Amino acid sequence: MTEQHPSFPNHRARLIFDPMELNYDFGEQHPLNPGRLRALVDLLGCSELWDANDEQTRMNLRPASLDDLSLIHDPAYIAAVQRLSEPPSPTISPEEEAERRELAQRYGFGDSDTPAVPQMHEVSAVIAGGSLVALSAVMGLPEGGTFASEDERPLHVFHPQGGLHHAWSDRASGFCVYNDAAVAIAHVLQASEAKILYIDFDAHHGDGVQRAFYDDPRVMTISIHETGRYLFPGSGDVLEMGNGSGRGYSVNVPLEPFTEDDSYIETMDPLLSQLVTAFAPDVIVTEHGCDTHAWDPLTHLSLTMRGISAQIKLAHKLAHTYCNGRWVALGGGGYALYSVVPRAWSILWAEMSEQPVPEQLPQEWRERWKPVWEAALEREQLGQQIMGKELSHDDFPTTFMDNAELFPPQPRRWEINYTNRQTVGQVRHFLIPSSIRQAFPIARHRSPLSDLFDLLHLNRTSTPSRIRTLQTMRGPVLLRDFSPPSLIERLRADRGLSSFARLPEREHQLLLDIARSPDCALTVAHTPAGEIIGQVTIAPADEWWEGVENLYEVAIEVSSDWRGLGSRARRWPLPWS
Repeated sequence: MTEQHPSFPNHRARLIFDPMELNYDFGEQHPLNPGRLRALVDLLGCSELWDANDEQTRMNLRPASLDDLSLIHDPAYIAAVQRLSEPPSPTISPEEEAERRELAQRYGFGDSDTPAVPQMHEVSAVIAGGSLVALSAVMGLPEGGTFASEDERPLHVFHPQGGLHHAWSDRASGFCVYNDAAVAIAHVLQASEAKILYIDFDAHHGDGVQRAFYDDPRVMTISIHETGRYLFPGSGDVLEMGNGSGRGYSVNVPLEPFTEDDSYIETMDPLLSQLVTAFAPDVIVTEHGCDTHAWDPLTHLSLTMRGISAQIKLAHKLAHTYCNGRWVALGGGGYALYSVVPRAWSILWAEMSEQPVPEQLPQEWRERWKPVWEAALEREQLGQQIMGKELSHDDFPTTFMDNAELFPPQPRRWEINYTNRQTVGQVRHFLIPSSIRQAFPIARHRSPLSDLFDLLHLNRTSTPSRIRTLQTMRGPVLLRDFSPPSLIERLRADRGLSSFARLPEREHQLLLDIARSPDCALTVAHTPAGEIIGQVTIAPADEWWEGVENLYEVAIEVSSDWRGLGSRARRWPLPWS
């Protein structure tokens, strides 16, 4: 991915939209209104970002079959959804009416959040099928369609109506009937041994997808959301880390209410890179619920389009860095239906398709949707007021990006940011291996290793770096402590070395990052031909151990091809020896 986008769309990116998806509708007064999807498609067309008739940038879907849905959902639940999707007969008997009420109550349709509506099975199956086709396409599975050549197979697919992440195996929840993301992931797992990373950026915890794979180490779920202390569904604590062989593969980052862009980006950037490096996925699935925005009426988070754009760009970068570009993006939440959702998801599609985002919203689009926004404004502002937010401005947006002047600083900013940093420290401590943490050190004003370096430098007239040669059965090996970046640049990682990543090129880049960091000391063992076959890293303990002095972490790794060969040296020249 490059920062400079070409002026034409990347035809390895596709968007899935079927008019049938507009029938996912719980009523005019329900927060999840299909009008947001109509406004999105209209904005994409008016901005010339996507043409629904262009076969090079759109994909067709098929409804998920009962077998597909059964990969995640209990047959009894699917049968109940089908039964409740039938409109009640005018001549329904009291017994039949009681049966419908009992089914609705048992399977999560008994309240106003996810009411039973006609055709909900059919349209929910269409949405699930869209996400299944999207993920199958980027993974090269038959259900993703056939293409003239592999160069035409999409690498990126956006399914904006996808992302119904709250549905459980046996229960509707949080406006969600069938869990399309989980169905799509389960299908790929059935057909391959792929490792799948699911990143949920929605303001609400992605509980349904987490539950579906809580014990499966082939799926890592990461959810960055508002803390469940104050928000539905009430879950998503850091300590929800997985079960059995899946322990450590469920990651939750609960953020404080009224978190703003800077704290969000500070939380997201380092954690995601570290987690993706540790997991080494084959494909990334992301959910981009834009209910994180400050104008959303159902959450307390306070992002602007700057924070949302940073999230989108990072997802794109991670897909290309770790997964050869394989990336499926889903929509999710977002209840500022016309002032936020269309802009946020247009920016997402522009990033996926590598097109520049216009500065101004098209005048014709604004004239068409401003009256619709005005009709819903009172209800949105009431929601914002209930959530304790600043009321949104009283005019319709004119630009894709937000005007920073419309978003005053939160009064508790320092306290919020501090708490979020502590949460990041917990996640790093519990879920990221020490070696990975050292490859991504936290920026510090002064390195905690400075005193150690100064001691080894003695009077600053000598260098602490030392070289030793070991004799092994496969020939000599050179060891160098306090390895400078210039040395690492000239070397390359052996294929059997996997301290940080499974790809030698990525392993080498991370070793170079460590060598450049003032917070780490790197010792390497390499062959005369220039292959790094071992490393030792020492780094100060992270912020989890704040207040404990002179505490360091050590990571040691030897290439699998060089273990057990023996040497004439009794020990490596470690930095502290």
